[in-house]
Amino acid sequence: MSSYQEPAHLLVEYLPLLPKGKALDVAMGKGRNALFLASHGFEVAGLERDEDAIHACLTEAKRLGVHVDARQADLEDLDSCRIEKSAYDVVICFYYLQRSLIPYMKEALKPGGVLLYETFLIDQHIRTGHPQHREYCLEHNELLRLFSGLRVLFYHEGQDAKGTYKASLVAQRAL
Repeated sequence: MSSYQEPAHLLVEYLPLLPKGKALDVAMGKGRNALFLASHGFEVAGLERDEDAIHACLTEAKRLGVHVDARQADLEDLDSCRIEKSAYDVVICFYYLQRSLIPYMKEALKPGGVLLYETFLIDQHIRTGHPQHREYCLEHNELLRLFSGLRVLFYHEGQDAKGTYKASLVAQRAL
């Protein structure tokens, strides 16, 4: 399967719970999760700054016979992102932390929509030095605070089987 990476374990595990429809992948990278959702019948939009990553995603989408609406966006320029309110059944973000984006992600969910978010904990930075910058890591329980107002369906923080310290959240916007 070319250079295509496996989708996030959290996404695979919670796929049966996700409402079918429109999905938004924030900071999609080469699209491993966007392509997975597209291959399961979702209408996927992906936001990514890196043109090479977008090209890789679109090339793989063509090979797989699926469609991903890959949009080049500077996520730090919130106006340029054009994240529509109440437009998505599913919003996902893996290993990208920009706290100023979180209110937009919450607002992007339709009533009943589900959000999946997973990224590094501060323990990862302290113990391994990666990510290099502390601000790219979540403090303990921070993910819960950032997404307060959503109904928590699953939450975990700690070390995974591969030794990575991360926080994982699956949450739903009220109907």
